[in-house]
Amino acid sequence: MNPEPIIIEPAAKTPEIIFDKKHGVFQIRGRSISENAGEFYQPVKEWMKEYVKDPNPETKLLLNFDYLNSSSLIQISNIIRILEEAYNNGHKVLVIWQYEEGDELIENTGIELNIISKVPFVTEIYEPEDYENFDFDFDA
Repeated sequence: MNPEPIIIEPAAKTPEIIFDKKHGVFQIRGRSISENAGEFYQPVKEWMKEYVKDPNPETKLLLNFDYLNSSSLIQISNIIRILEEAYNNGHKVLVIWQYEEGDELIENTGIELNIISKVPFVTEIYEPEDYENFDFDFDA
């Protein structure tokens, strides 16, 4: 069973989230400073638990934050842990952590998350025009 896409529009304290299995789009971007990060991310984690039961052959998770608080970081880490199941079952998985040049806080957060992650993980500088042309295809 394919989970229906989950699309959450960005708000002042929460990021844009698009998880769409059919189109191969998995992204979280923006500001994540909700006081109730566990509650906010719960449907996303539930969606990911369903997705990893029958994932696409390849999954790229794009993470691009202006800022995130520690409780949001815990939830993002949990989402990546759920995604590890697909990786452990032989599916291609790549987490892409993007940050703006000079944003050492977000860059270092990505580096720390990479260290504890058990899936392939890259950190890269983000240019606004890159987002419009981002290719979720593994061969890109």
